Amino acid sequence: MNALEIHNNYKYNDYECNYIKFYGRQDELSLLTMLHEKAPSFAVITGRRRIGKTELIKEFLKGKDGIYLYVDPHKNIDILIAEYTSYIREVLSLPQYISFPTPEAFLEFLFGIERPFIVVFDEFQRFLDIYPAFISQLQNMWDLKGKESHLFLIASGSSVGMIQKIFIDTKAPLFRRADSIITLKPFQASECFSILDDLCVNNREEKLRLYLLFGGIIYYYHILEKYGCHSFEEALDRVILSNLAPLSQEMSAMLIEEFGGGHTTYYEILGALADGRSTQKTIADLTHIAPSSLPPYLTELSDILGIIEYRVPVTEERFHSKMGRYLLKDPFIRFYCRYIYRNMTLYQHGRYDLLKQKILDEWNDFAGWQVEEMVRELLVPRLATDYERFGSWWNRRGDEIDLLAIGSAGSLAVEIKNRELSYEDTEIILKNLEVKTGMVKRLTYPVTLGIAARTVEGRDIFTNKGVKVFELNELI
Repeated sequence: MNALEIHNNYKYNDYECNYIKFYGRQDELSLLTMLHEKAPSFAVITGRRRIGKTELIKEFLKGKDGIYLYVDPHKNIDILIAEYTSYIREVLSLPQYISFPTPEAFLEFLFGIERPFIVVFDEFQRFLDIYPAFISQLQNMWDLKGKESHLFLIASGSSVGMIQKIFIDTKAPLFRRADSIITLKPFQASECFSILDDLCVNNREEKLRLYLLFGGIIYYYHILEKYGCHSFEEALDRVILSNLAPLSQEMSAMLIEEFGGGHTTYYEILGALADGRSTQKTIADLTHIAPSSLPPYLTELSDILGIIEYRVPVTEERFHSKMGRYLLKDPFIRFYCRYIYRNMTLYQHGRYDLLKQKILDEWNDFAGWQVEEMVRELLVPRLATDYERFGSWWNRRGDEIDLLAIGSAGSLAVEIKNRELSYEDTEIILKNLEVKTGMVKRLTYPVTLGIAARTVEGRDIFTNKGVKVFELNELI
């Protein structure tokens, strides 16, 4: 993936900057292009909400013969087919009397189009709730007429778990029908820094703070561009802490859209996770839900929304470990739960000044966990040639190692700190790290110690002693 595709310019408060239309995803576009050229083809695009699936599809459709069909959860199948019929009459210049009495008749028409044609169903998994028979009808049509058709079918969906039930599980109705399943990942820090360069965010610390706030979700960077935000504080003032802020209802809107009237239960769980609760028992202690009743909610937050994750220490097997933790991995949702959800009275009464000061006062401590996540993400590709397994480690006593890399020829243990370290600080951290590595079972030897921080005083001295030293500026 390389640079931004830029179109036009805009000027906002004396900033001359580029306007983002589409960023990256070159590998995905190349794959879609290849499948299109070799149609009939069937592709699935999945990834969490706001990650850019629809933007990728629209970019791919530019200049091509095809149709984009959105599966609206608030419409029944008859209304959807009527809407799709109207649209396809327009796209294919069909006479107004053309109509389809059933969803199956609509599919049969699509498969009968006699020229190369792309059909996209965005949020395809919603057919499971609206009209499940549509999926089996599509399966039947693909099996009977797919090979003779000229179609390139694309099914996109935000619910990773639902997509799995439709396409991946062995009993799924469309199992093995897709030629490719593309899972979009958040952009990495270096890519987001490039985006922020084009939005005239020139200060490196401001870039870092904005990335730690919004992570790699491209939607939020479009919001920053639209509202002319060039710093962390401008982002707080313009898109979060104001009466008309576009992200003021971001979390509640997301939960209501997916879970309807039951969304408050999910709100409570996310609030507990943002508070540092990470096991079923500790989450239950802060909510009204019994520990035994939590798994379905946690699964939906993981599989449907993709904003939480279950992890075990890197030295243990996922399905056998009793040390598992649930983590709220989405940076902005974690921020929202911590500062908006927990202070809703202040927020609703417009005391944005108090909230902003609280955020600024606590930011370095709050962002520490996200810095650890970012550094782990940045280090893994660098270390992948020497090590096979990567992750954190912890025990019941509360000891933790931020990153353990384990390989056949040895292991690397790294502590990650969101600050500038003096020589003395680093010595103390490394001594403690050496003690903790002695507690870890199933390490490979020798074990190398490492430190990652904003800066490390006496870096060369530690490097000469065999310590791996990583400074933030060199990683991004």
